[in-house]
Amino acid sequence: MSSGLTIEPLKRTVFRVDVPCDQEMLFISDVHYDAMKCDRDLLTKHLTEAKKRGAAVFIFGDWFDLMQGKWDPRGTYSDLRPEYKSITYLDDVIEDSVQYFNQFKGTIRFLGRGNHETNIEKRMHTSPLDRVAALHNAAGGKITVGGYAGWLQVRIVRPDGKVRHTSYVHFHHGFGGNAPRSKGVLAVDLDQMQFPDADVIVRGHTHQKWYVPTTVDRITNVGNLYQQRVHHLRTGSYKLLGDRFAGWATEKGFNTPTLGGWWLKVGRNRKNETVQWEIQEAN
Repeated sequence: MSSGLTIEPLKRTVFRVDVPCDQEMLFISDVHYDAMKCDRDLLTKHLTEAKKRGAAVFIFGDWFDLMQGKWDPRGTYSDLRPEYKSITYLDDVIEDSVQYFNQFKGTIRFLGRGNHETNIEKRMHTSPLDRVAALHNAAGGKITVGGYAGWLQVRIVRPDGKVRHTSYVHFHHGFGGNAPRSKGVLAVDLDQMQFPDADVIVRGHTHQKWYVPTTVDRITNVGNLYQQRVHHLRTGSYKLLGDRFAGWATEKGFNTPTLGGWWLKVGRNRKNETVQWEIQEAN
């Protein structure tokens, strides 16, 4: 359990995350938990490992698939899990997610919105993420629900309660198509320009996974020059493509997804007293 980590909303899109030094986190997205092709074995493996390591899990959109409801052009009845073939399809998926989350109380800490969640909000006038979080938290969980994009203000807090260092993570579920050639890497320079204060920039949505570290030059108020590493992360997915017989992904020509996410550890560089992020693939 990530007992040393706390999350406090400061604004609608800004969340203060206080952590002890060397706190581990797991960044994932695009789980599509209720999809027939969701690799639940891999998901459970990663969440169980996170619980064992005391890592906090942040899910940046598309926990849900929810494409088999009425009026969704992406839906295919054959892709509906048997346990969800019910008039209360949406409620059944939400209740099943709550039961699953209850295995990882205190480990799953943040749920961001993806296009699958906002699609349900627009069509069905309900927020499945807020409903899951409310039920899970009532059972002892500690989930904070966020938006499609936003900031994490990560503060390393000493045992005496004093803040040692602050680092910033910008998250956005993602946009555009599947980027069959670039895999979305061309967005790194644009994100670097648009979010210059971020130390970590995380994106999802395309079901591809990559890590691009960049180095930028900084200057302090007194004129000292230093270099800073910025970590650009694209989280993968937990939804398998299948045999390409038919379906939305096949018709659109999507790439084969890369599964899993990223482990992060936030600490401090004792040489120059700056924040240091360590990145490791979760696959």
